[in-house]
Amino acid sequence: MKNKVNIVLEIISVLAIMLAIKSIVDYFEINGAGSIAIWSAIFIATIFMRRRKTTWRDLGLVLPKGKREWLTSIGLAFLTVIIVFLLMGLILDPILTHFGLEKPSDVADRFQFFLGNPILFITYLVTVVWIGAALGEELLMRGFLLNRLTDVFGKNKIGWIAAMVIHAIIFGMLHIYQGIAGIITTTFIALIFGSIYLIAKRRFFPVILAHLIINTISLTAFYITGGVVN
Repeated sequence: MKNKVNIVLEIISVLAIMLAIKSIVDYFEINGAGSIAIWSAIFIATIFMRRRKTTWRDLGLVLPKGKREWLTSIGLAFLTVIIVFLLMGLILDPILTHFGLEKPSDVADRFQFFLGNPILFITYLVTVVWIGAALGEELLMRGFLLNRLTDVFGKNKIGWIAAMVIHAIIFGMLHIYQGIAGIITTTFIALIFGSIYLIAKRRFFPVILAHLIINTISLTAFYITGGVVN
Protein backbone atom coordinates (compact mmCIF):
# COMPACT_ATOMS: atom_id res chain seq x y z
CA MET A 1 0.00 0.00 0.00
CA LYS A 2 2.82 2.37 0.92
CA ASN A 3 4.51 1.68 -2.41
CA LYS A 4 1.32 2.52 -4.32
CA VAL A 5 0.99 5.79 -2.43
CA ASN A 6 4.57 6.65 -3.39
CA ILE A 7 3.79 5.90 -7.03
CA VAL A 8 0.73 8.16 -6.93
CA LEU A 9 2.82 10.94 -5.36
CA GLU A 10 5.43 10.42 -8.06
CA ILE A 11 2.81 10.78 -10.79
CA ILE A 12 1.33 13.87 -9.15
CA SER A 13 4.79 15.42 -8.80
CA VAL A 14 5.64 14.94 -12.48
CA LEU A 15 2.30 16.31 -13.68
CA ALA A 16 2.40 19.22 -11.21
CA ILE A 17 5.88 20.23 -12.37
CA MET A 18 4.72 20.07 -15.98
CA LEU A 19 1.72 22.33 -15.28
CA ALA A 20 3.82 24.74 -13.23
CA ILE A 21 6.46 25.07 -15.95
CA LYS A 22 3.81 25.59 -18.60
CA SER A 23 2.16 28.33 -16.54
CA ILE A 24 5.49 30.12 -16.10
CA VAL A 25 6.42 29.85 -19.78
CA ASP A 26 2.93 30.94 -20.84
CA TYR A 27 3.23 33.95 -18.53
CA PHE A 28 6.27 35.12 -20.48
CA GLU A 29 4.42 34.37 -23.76
CA ILE A 30 7.10 32.03 -25.08
CA ASN A 31 6.11 29.85 -28.02
CA GLY A 32 6.28 26.10 -27.42
CA ALA A 33 5.31 26.31 -23.76
CA GLY A 34 3.71 22.89 -23.89
CA SER A 35 6.84 21.25 -25.28
CA ILE A 36 9.08 22.92 -22.71
CA ALA A 37 6.76 21.76 -19.93
CA ILE A 38 6.57 18.21 -21.29
CA TRP A 39 10.32 17.81 -21.52
CA SER A 40 10.75 19.30 -18.05
CA ALA A 41 8.34 16.63 -16.79
CA ILE A 42 10.21 13.94 -18.73
CA PHE A 43 13.43 15.05 -17.03
CA ILE A 44 11.84 14.63 -13.60
CA ALA A 45 10.26 11.32 -14.62
CA THR A 46 13.69 10.11 -15.75
CA ILE A 47 15.11 10.88 -12.31
CA PHE A 48 12.37 8.81 -10.68
CA MET A 49 12.98 6.01 -13.17
CA ARG A 50 16.72 5.97 -12.48
CA ARG A 51 15.94 5.38 -8.82
CA ARG A 52 14.08 2.22 -9.92
CA LYS A 53 16.83 1.39 -12.40
CA THR A 54 14.35 1.70 -15.26
CA THR A 55 15.19 3.24 -18.63
CA TRP A 56 13.08 4.57 -21.48
CA ARG A 57 14.37 1.64 -23.49
CA ASP A 58 12.72 -0.66 -20.96
CA LEU A 59 9.42 1.13 -21.67
CA GLY A 60 9.76 0.67 -25.42
CA LEU A 61 11.98 3.44 -26.79
CA VAL A 62 13.69 1.21 -29.34
CA LEU A 63 13.70 1.08 -33.12
CA PRO A 64 12.13 -1.89 -34.91
CA LYS A 65 14.49 -4.71 -35.83
CA GLY A 66 14.38 -6.44 -39.17
CA LYS A 67 12.28 -5.79 -42.27
CA ARG A 68 9.18 -7.50 -40.92
CA GLU A 69 9.13 -5.54 -37.67
CA TRP A 70 9.70 -2.28 -39.53
CA LEU A 71 6.81 -2.98 -41.91
CA THR A 72 4.55 -4.03 -39.03
CA SER A 73 5.39 -0.91 -37.02
CA ILE A 74 4.87 1.43 -39.97
CA GLY A 75 1.64 -0.37 -40.82
CA LEU A 76 0.37 0.07 -37.26
CA ALA A 77 1.28 3.76 -37.41
CA PHE A 78 -0.71 4.35 -40.60
CA LEU A 79 -3.60 2.26 -39.26
CA THR A 80 -3.62 4.52 -36.20
CA VAL A 81 -3.69 7.63 -38.39
CA ILE A 82 -6.65 6.26 -40.37
CA ILE A 83 -8.56 5.28 -37.21
CA VAL A 84 -8.01 8.70 -35.61
CA PHE A 85 -9.14 10.67 -38.68
CA LEU A 86 -12.15 8.41 -39.22
CA LEU A 87 -13.12 8.68 -35.55
CA MET A 88 -12.83 12.45 -35.61
CA GLY A 89 -14.36 13.06 -39.03
CA LEU A 90 -17.20 10.53 -39.04
CA ILE A 91 -18.10 10.15 -35.38
CA LEU A 92 -16.79 12.68 -32.86
CA ASP A 93 -16.97 15.92 -34.87
CA PRO A 94 -20.58 15.33 -36.04
CA ILE A 95 -21.74 14.32 -32.56
CA LEU A 96 -19.98 17.21 -30.83
CA THR A 97 -21.28 19.69 -33.42
CA HIS A 98 -24.82 18.32 -33.01
CA PHE A 99 -24.66 19.11 -29.30
CA GLY A 100 -23.13 22.52 -29.92
CA LEU A 101 -19.71 21.53 -28.59
CA GLU A 102 -16.95 23.11 -30.63
CA LYS A 103 -13.39 24.17 -29.89
CA PRO A 104 -13.04 27.84 -28.87
CA SER A 105 -12.44 30.07 -31.88
CA ASP A 106 -9.15 31.35 -30.44
CA VAL A 107 -7.53 27.90 -30.04
CA ALA A 108 -5.66 28.25 -33.34
CA ASP A 109 -4.50 31.80 -32.61
CA ARG A 110 -1.25 30.49 -31.12
CA PHE A 111 -0.26 29.22 -34.58
CA GLN A 112 -0.82 32.49 -36.41
CA PHE A 113 2.75 33.67 -35.87
CA PHE A 114 4.30 31.33 -38.45
CA LEU A 115 1.76 31.88 -41.25
CA GLY A 116 3.52 33.10 -44.38
CA ASN A 117 6.95 32.24 -42.98
CA PRO A 118 8.03 28.78 -44.23
CA ILE A 119 11.30 28.70 -42.28
CA LEU A 120 9.53 29.53 -39.02
CA PHE A 121 6.82 26.99 -39.83
CA ILE A 122 9.32 24.18 -40.45
CA THR A 123 11.29 25.09 -37.34
CA TYR A 124 8.12 24.99 -35.22
CA LEU A 125 7.03 21.75 -36.88
CA VAL A 126 10.29 19.97 -36.08
CA THR A 127 11.02 21.31 -32.60
CA VAL A 128 7.56 21.70 -31.09
CA VAL A 129 5.32 19.34 -33.06
CA TRP A 130 7.69 16.44 -33.75
CA ILE A 131 10.05 16.55 -30.78
CA GLY A 132 7.76 18.23 -28.27
CA ALA A 133 4.40 16.62 -29.03
CA ALA A 134 4.97 13.44 -31.05
CA LEU A 135 7.99 12.24 -29.09
CA GLY A 136 7.53 14.05 -25.79
CA GLU A 137 3.83 13.37 -25.23
CA GLU A 138 4.20 9.69 -26.09
CA LEU A 139 7.12 9.22 -23.71
CA LEU A 140 5.36 11.03 -20.89
CA MET A 141 1.77 9.86 -21.41
CA ARG A 142 2.02 6.36 -22.84
CA GLY A 143 5.45 5.57 -21.44
CA PHE A 144 5.64 7.04 -17.96
CA LEU A 145 2.03 7.71 -16.97
CA LEU A 146 0.33 4.63 -18.41
CA ASN A 147 2.95 2.25 -17.08
CA ARG A 148 3.07 3.84 -13.64
CA LEU A 149 -0.71 3.67 -13.38
CA THR A 150 -0.54 -0.08 -13.98
CA ASP A 151 1.87 -0.27 -11.06
CA VAL A 152 -0.98 1.15 -9.00
CA PHE A 153 -3.89 -0.85 -10.42
CA GLY A 154 -2.03 -4.04 -11.24
CA LYS A 155 -0.51 -5.49 -14.39
CA ASN A 156 -3.57 -7.57 -15.20
CA LYS A 157 -6.46 -7.04 -17.61
CA ILE A 158 -8.52 -4.93 -15.18
CA GLY A 159 -5.45 -2.98 -14.13
CA TRP A 160 -4.52 -2.13 -17.70
CA ILE A 161 -8.08 -1.07 -18.51
CA ALA A 162 -8.24 1.18 -15.45
CA ALA A 163 -4.82 2.67 -16.24
CA MET A 164 -5.82 3.19 -19.87
CA VAL A 165 -9.01 5.05 -19.00
CA ILE A 166 -7.42 7.24 -16.32
CA HIS A 167 -4.37 8.12 -18.42
CA ALA A 168 -6.70 9.06 -21.30
CA ILE A 169 -8.82 11.30 -19.07
CA ILE A 170 -5.69 13.02 -17.76
CA PHE A 171 -4.43 13.50 -21.32
CA GLY A 172 -7.79 14.96 -22.29
CA MET A 173 -7.89 17.32 -19.32
CA LEU A 174 -4.44 18.62 -20.24
CA HIS A 175 -6.12 19.97 -23.39
CA ILE A 176 -8.75 21.91 -21.43
CA TYR A 177 -7.78 25.06 -23.37
CA GLN A 178 -9.54 23.43 -26.34
CA GLY A 179 -12.84 23.39 -24.48
CA ILE A 180 -15.07 20.38 -23.79
CA ALA A 181 -14.89 19.30 -27.43
CA GLY A 182 -11.09 19.24 -27.27
CA ILE A 183 -11.07 17.31 -24.00
CA ILE A 184 -13.40 14.65 -25.39
CA THR A 185 -11.51 14.35 -28.67
CA THR A 186 -8.05 14.06 -27.11
CA THR A 187 -9.34 11.59 -24.52
CA PHE A 188 -10.45 9.24 -27.30
CA ILE A 189 -7.19 9.80 -29.17
CA ALA A 190 -5.28 8.83 -26.02
CA LEU A 191 -7.31 5.62 -25.82
CA ILE A 192 -6.37 4.82 -29.41
CA PHE A 193 -2.68 5.62 -28.92
CA GLY A 194 -2.59 3.66 -25.69
CA SER A 195 -4.20 0.65 -27.36
CA ILE A 196 -1.73 0.71 -30.25
CA TYR A 197 1.14 1.02 -27.76
CA LEU A 198 -0.04 -2.20 -26.11
CA ILE A 199 -0.74 -3.95 -29.43
CA ALA A 200 2.82 -3.08 -30.45
CA LYS A 201 3.98 -4.90 -27.31
CA ARG A 202 4.71 -1.61 -25.56
CA ARG A 203 6.92 -0.19 -28.29
CA PHE A 204 6.84 3.56 -28.91
CA PHE A 205 7.73 3.68 -32.59
CA PRO A 206 4.23 3.13 -34.06
CA VAL A 207 2.52 5.68 -31.79
CA ILE A 208 5.27 8.27 -32.13
CA LEU A 209 5.16 7.96 -35.92
CA ALA A 210 1.34 8.10 -35.96
CA HIS A 211 1.34 11.14 -33.65
CA LEU A 212 3.92 12.82 -35.88
CA ILE A 213 1.93 12.15 -39.07
CA ILE A 214 -1.39 13.34 -37.61
CA ASN A 215 0.05 16.55 -36.22
CA THR A 216 2.04 17.23 -39.39
CA ILE A 217 -1.02 16.82 -41.62
CA SER A 218 -3.13 19.04 -39.35
CA LEU A 219 -0.56 21.81 -38.99
CA THR A 220 0.43 21.74 -42.67
CA ALA A 221 -3.23 22.07 -43.67
CA PHE A 222 -3.51 25.02 -41.29
CA TYR A 223 -0.41 26.63 -42.83
CA ILE A 224 -1.34 26.03 -46.46
CA THR A 225 -4.88 27.39 -46.02
CA GLY A 226 -3.68 30.42 -44.11
CA GLY A 227 -5.42 29.32 -40.91
CA VAL A 228 -8.75 28.43 -42.51
CA VAL A 229 -8.39 24.73 -41.63
CA ASN A 230 -7.62 24.12 -37.94
